[in-house]
Amino acid sequence: MTDLLFANVLLFGSNEPTVHLPEGLYKALLASHSGLRYIVMILLILAVVYARQTSSGKKPFAGATKKMGMFTMILVDIQLLVGAALYFNFIASQTNFKLGKLKDQLSAPMFRSIALDHALGMFIAIVLIHLGYAKAKKSMNDVDAGKKQFMFYLIALILILVSIPWPFLHHERGWF
Repeated sequence: MTDLLFANVLLFGSNEPTVHLPEGLYKALLASHSGLRYIVMILLILAVVYARQTSSGKKPFAGATKKMGMFTMILVDIQLLVGAALYFNFIASQTNFKLGKLKDQLSAPMFRSIALDHALGMFIAIVLIHLGYAKAKKSMNDVDAGKKQFMFYLIALILILVSIPWPFLHHERGWF
């Protein structure tokens, strides 16, 4: 019985009012998600630079390059968890999980940017970061490990830069 109820809510939404995050918690999560992006960007740029140095043979992979890649991956995962909480709260507040409302809302540029472009781009970037770290760890030599981490992390960095809802693109958004 409960499976039928959950399937019905997921497919057709709920007529009940949704449970929203408390205002203070929502603002704190949004501020931390917005602020963490700068730390993620700095770590990701450092990871790309270190991987480039490793791929050219100037640094060993086992030292700072591997640690920077791991710390970047961990922080990106934390950013994903905070973003997921914000994402589901945002979708619930806008559509009450009804597919018809979701379809209507996707025509609004700000909603589409957050609900689709940002979420999908960031998810792909996180997958690339995980793939790059795993492939670099499994490489047989340092130069190959550096090349793999450099390639995957650089593509992820570009994808993140494109997917962030920057304030100069969306005037409703702030720097924090």
